[in-house]
Amino acid sequence: MLTSFKLPILQKAQLLRVGNNKPLSAYHAVCLSLIAPHGSTDMWIHPIQKYALNYGSSCALFLFQPIRMKFFFLFLYSIFHLMHDISASVPIQLAYSTGIHLSWVCFPEWALTYLAWIHTPLHYARVIPLLTKVQVFSLVMTHIFVYFLIRKYETNDLSFDGTWIPLVIGHIMTNS
Repeated sequence: MLTSFKLPILQKAQLLRVGNNKPLSAYHAVCLSLIAPHGSTDMWIHPIQKYALNYGSSCALFLFQPIRMKFFFLFLYSIFHLMHDISASVPIQLAYSTGIHLSWVCFPEWALTYLAWIHTPLHYARVIPLLTKVQVFSLVMTHIFVYFLIRKYETNDLSFDGTWIPLVIGHIMTNS
């Protein structure tokens, strides 16, 4: 039986907290460069009032919270958000999303893989038809820029003290 301190996700968090000064792998950089910019489509497909209110309120509520609180709320919001990755009844969507999130407890690397290769393409399948060619080009260039930017970081630099979490929650609120 796994005890809480032996859960792989907690071991991974401990590595990031204590310091793991190794360069980010090319695979992780690709995944992160696919995931990070996908929320930027919100400004093109939603009215400014909606995304400004959601991102602004998320930053106001969560930016200065302790990191554990940020991750707790990210986990809750994320369960709700990933429910929409499948078309099914709400109980099945909830079971699916909860199962995905529980798998990340034992297999933390799966989170990046899922978000990069399943969630983000599903998001783009919904929004790309609504974008202009210039917006799609801008999005592709942003992915490339983020890839080269993120390659300069080491793994222990990536938490940024959770300052990115309110932006993710803002994206979730905008797309709910």
